[in-house]
Amino acid sequence: MSKDVTKDMTTGKPLLLILQFAFPLLIGNFFQQMYNVADAAIVGRFLGPKALAAVGASASVVDLEFLSLNALAARITDPCAPISGTAFLSRLLPPSC
Repeated sequence: MSKDVTKDMTTGKPLLLILQFAFPLLIGNFFQQMYNVADAAIVGRFLGPKALAAVGASASVVDLEFLSLNALAARITDPCAPISGTAFLSRLLPPSC
């Protein structure tokens, strides 16, 4: 038996709904930053200053990729939001779902 995991974000307290929606994003960003800190600490301690400089130089590229994918995912949801908000999920989901 499948469990219904949809959440109606059109009813309820807006601030609470926004916080519940944003919490997983904040946790993901926090762990991304902790990965960067751990990476810099390990590389700086064991591989030396040149390797740490390379990690620092490439960190902005990795962050750009991470943020670009987040922005792309947010942009993809734009066309789906009005359909989902009006509860016409049959137009949004394929028949196999």
